[in-house]
Amino acid sequence: MGKDLKGKELGVGLTQRKDGKYSAKYTTNSGSRREKYFEKLSDARIWLNERLYEKNMLLNGEDLSVDEWYNIWMSTNKEGIVSPSTVKNYKARYKMNIKKNIGMKKLDSVKPIDCQYILNKMDAEGYAKGTIQQTRITLHAIFKDAVLNEYIIKNPVNETVHLPYSEDEDDFNEKRVLTVNEQIEFSEYAANRMYNNAYQLVLQTGLRVGEIGGLKWEDIDLIDKTLYVRRTLHENKNRGGFYFGKPKSKSSKRTVPLNKEALDILRSQKSFQMKMKCKSSNWTENDEWQNLVFTTINGNPVGASTFNTMIKRIVNNINADREAVSKMNNTTYNRFEKFTMHSLRHTFATRAIESGIKPKVLQKILGHSSITITMDLYVHVTDDEFKTEIEKLSSSLDIIKNNIVAINKNVENVS
Repeated sequence: MGKDLKGKELGVGLTQRKDGKYSAKYTTNSGSRREKYFEKLSDARIWLNERLYEKNMLLNGEDLSVDEWYNIWMSTNKEGIVSPSTVKNYKARYKMNIKKNIGMKKLDSVKPIDCQYILNKMDAEGYAKGTIQQTRITLHAIFKDAVLNEYIIKNPVNETVHLPYSEDEDDFNEKRVLTVNEQIEFSEYAANRMYNNAYQLVLQTGLRVGEIGGLKWEDIDLIDKTLYVRRTLHENKNRGGFYFGKPKSKSSKRTVPLNKEALDILRSQKSFQMKMKCKSSNWTENDEWQNLVFTTINGNPVGASTFNTMIKRIVNNINADREAVSKMNNTTYNRFEKFTMHSLRHTFATRAIESGIKPKVLQKILGHSSITITMDLYVHVTDDEFKTEIEKLSSSLDIIKNNIVAINKNVENVS
């Protein structure tokens, strides 16, 4: 038995060190020794009791590898019990993504961060969000049954283990779309603004705000009329400000066709930027920012917050004029609803669908990882389109009605 500094017995596995801290230690079933230090004796007792409970009362998760448990789990808990398709999915995700990362680790040594690493790695390798989600489901099921079978105390796939952020998520979070009239009005008010060319290019290409910020002149082929998405601009104060990242998925790294309007916008931006550079006495010398298409007056990157701040000012000007006109004419004031840079991407997609572009083509232009995302997000109708389609239906019904009337008259004449 261990003792404290006054000679009082503390119990098996507990001692007090010369610095006053309490040591709790025990030997695992595999023969390795574990030890931890605490400021309070009570904390040391709690920790040691929990470890001894795991050792003596539970089966030995510390001696069983994840791979060994998976084989037991699959043959005993799943095969012949759940549907063949579920078994197939479990096996595929374990073989392709889980085994190589944690298969050799001891079952009780797997932490939430190990599981998050697997999901993050899949995201970086370009796996679809649905596949990553299926991997998380598989991980959770494996460790859930390990808990129920008393191999481990806790499931490491807890609430901290989540699906990595996807750029496509932004398309779910904001669905504001400008009507045709709103788009025209916004463009009129934005015409002489610093970042108007960026706004208009998004309306012609559907680029994400980070893709616009990271766009360089070498990514544009004016002869071939194409634009290449090769990087995205991020902003993080903890990392010193702006930095470039790779597109989030294979589908995000893409080639975007440029129409005449887009080509004219880019030529206009090139001329505008050259004038800015000539006027600036403090143009950035940072090599990383050289050749950016859209910059500040000193050649630095433009982030989402800056783009959105300017949009907010433009919308405020629109509303100020709308309100003034409504007061002057004693009419109802219709507010121009706020939106962000991402709404312009939605607006491009909506105009594309309204013009008849096929969903699969639109998916490639937008860089969505799944056609489902494209369909879920953009097959919603603006008020203008809704009225147009109803008018088409009304016209069709009138034609049918007129034909029925004509037929009835012919029948009456015959009789």
